[in-house]
Amino acid sequence: MSSNPGQMNPQVDQARQMFLSLSLGRRVALVGAVVGLIDSFLHWYSVSIAGYGGASENGWHGWGLLAVLLLIASGVVAIFPLMGIRTVRGLIPTLPPVVTDSMVLMGAGVIAVLAVILFIATEGPSGSAAGISYGPSFGAYIGLICGIAVAAGGYLMRSEPAA
Repeated sequence: MSSNPGQMNPQVDQARQMFLSLSLGRRVALVGAVVGLIDSFLHWYSVSIAGYGGASENGWHGWGLLAVLLLIASGVVAIFPLMGIRTVRGLIPTLPPVVTDSMVLMGAGVIAVLAVILFIATEGPSGSAAGISYGPSFGAYIGLICGIAVAAGGYLMRSEPAA
């Protein structure tokens, strides 16, 4: 790091420039995907027993696993221009012309949201009794927001010029 607080580290500046070179939709989707990956390691479902501690489950279980994998794939699609890949069809040429990066991100985001909702619904309801509390935790709700962000990024890409 440089001694002048106003100057950035060259690697940080290069990463910032690469991020800013992406379209707004890709940036929104990428942020949703990265935050979703980090969030996947947080508590998605928790059980707490007064005086004895508790246990929790992260997003890498049940329907959460599908959501996490879709968020990771969305992050990869979002950075295609940085990898020299123009579109998803540049990677898979046999896809029909109607399949665009925008459509892939919107679809992955919506399916991730549905997977998080299914995670919340199938892991068990919230409740408490006799010093025991249980239910979906903050990580699941952050995952829901991340899926919405990826879908929103894909939606924003619809009106952006093609890469």
